[in-house]
Amino acid sequence: MSFEISPVSSGGIHLTYQCPNRCAHCIYASSPSRNEWMTEENLILILEQIKQHSQFLTGMHIGGGEPFLNLDLLEFTIRKMDEIEVPLDYVETNGFWAWEDQKTRRILKRMQNAGLRGLLVSASPFHLEFIPMDRVNRAIRIGREVFGPDRVFIYTNNYYDQFQTLDPKITVPFDEYLDELGEEHVVSEMVYSYSLIPGGRAAIRLARLFTHQPASHYFGETCAKELSSPHHIRIDPEANYIAGLCAGLSLGDARQLHTIYNGLDLTPYPILENLAQGGVEALYNWAAQEYGYIENPLGYIAKCHLCLDIRRYLVDKKTQFMELAPIGFYSELD
Repeated sequence: MSFEISPVSSGGIHLTYQCPNRCAHCIYASSPSRNEWMTEENLILILEQIKQHSQFLTGMHIGGGEPFLNLDLLEFTIRKMDEIEVPLDYVETNGFWAWEDQKTRRILKRMQNAGLRGLLVSASPFHLEFIPMDRVNRAIRIGREVFGPDRVFIYTNNYYDQFQTLDPKITVPFDEYLDELGEEHVVSEMVYSYSLIPGGRAAIRLARLFTHQPASHYFGETCAKELSSPHHIRIDPEANYIAGLCAGLSLGDARQLHTIYNGLDLTPYPILENLAQGGVEALYNWAAQEYGYIENPLGYIAKCHLCLDIRRYLVDKKTQFMELAPIGFYSELD
């Protein structure tokens, strides 16, 4: 089967999966123990490929993990994106590094001089478990001084405003936050204000908060649209090209985008082939028949949760599928 994937229109380059946090919601299962990093050589190859296939590109961002863990690599990436003419919208950060004003200003000025024009700072109850608000506030305040008030984005403003009443020096365990505000209110905010993705670590750590359905509830549609979308793609530290929010599922090598955009032959990739042709129903039936997958009697909170559970089962069975990448993702979900 030849699968048509549209050239990238927007997305992110993830320099690392390492992060000082181990957030319960993280779709990419980032953590302090992960050590995947983009090499300078691969970065240049990837940027050149993006430029070559950029006829529809509106902009890219730099993310992770936490890209501010390696300032030299971050600066190198910003400069190379400018040099190769790949438009950079912003860098994502949790603000852990914003300890005090002078240091924060120095870091942001350094990145501005390299070509950075914007910053996205995370504010959520998941990040608040690890990062006190004084650092988030500082990154935002000094970011606005350096880049301008319209070039610092907060995800999300709702949580940022809510947390202004807290002691800015403290962190708040998520379960404590949940108890204080009530489960119904917190879940509603996560879904409607934060747009929580029911995949990655969220499907494991937060599943208890959501209604579960049997596998058959998610049958009847393919995943072709999600897999072929040009929007919000990710290129990870190992050069995996990842569609949208399908973490742990590689469409190929971003150093060779022509192999992805010129009609991807799915024959060597049975997981992708099943998802593209028949969605999670086809994947479920194939995994059950070929590898003995058994439905979780507790059910699943979304089709992404079902897909993840099957893929995690296949990894645990020591199967070898090229599309199950990065493999480190699957050991960091709990």
